Amino acid sequence: MKGILLSAAAGLLLFAFSTACLRYFTPSNRVRALGLLFLVVLLLLVVIHLSTPPDLGFLGKEALISGEYFDLFFALGLFTAGFFGGILQIYNLADRGLSLRMLIDILEDRSGALSTDEMMVRYGHNQGIVWMYDKRIRDMKFSGLIVESNENLVLTERGAFLARAYSALRTVAHVEEPDPIS
Repeated sequence: MKGILLSAAAGLLLFAFSTACLRYFTPSNRVRALGLLFLVVLLLLVVIHLSTPPDLGFLGKEALISGEYFDLFFALGLFTAGFFGGILQIYNLADRGLSLRMLIDILEDRSGALSTDEMMVRYGHNQGIVWMYDKRIRDMKFSGLIVESNENLVLTERGAFLARAYSALRTVAHVEEPDPIS
């Protein structure tokens, strides 16, 4: 039970730190910033887990897990799953979800409606679709996934590895792109 309580508290702390970081600062690489916050809170979780009694001073014997390190590894697993399966996915959906951003742009418009041409220009708080593509390309360059050569985008070794891996996952999951109509 100690591991569950401490990992839940650490998850709430990480969520608060992440929210504050993204609201009040503009990190150049937000995923990296969130990853750094994850590591800081992870270390804090380990320190607190190792420095507190197994019963946290209030848990009954039936709530204790035999083996201090098993409980620690359980807490770390829960915390990690909460970050990668929860906080980071919420961020990705909110920040990088093209369709979600379009819905928000329509919602924020006074008329509640945008034409396709208006959406192309007004996407992402009037930054436009071209801005979104430029941002994605900058992010891929910064992450070392692509390089520019003779005005072409070329996969790096790392980019090709990820492309092959995700292509294979798409095939296994039957998330294939439909064939273009000839």
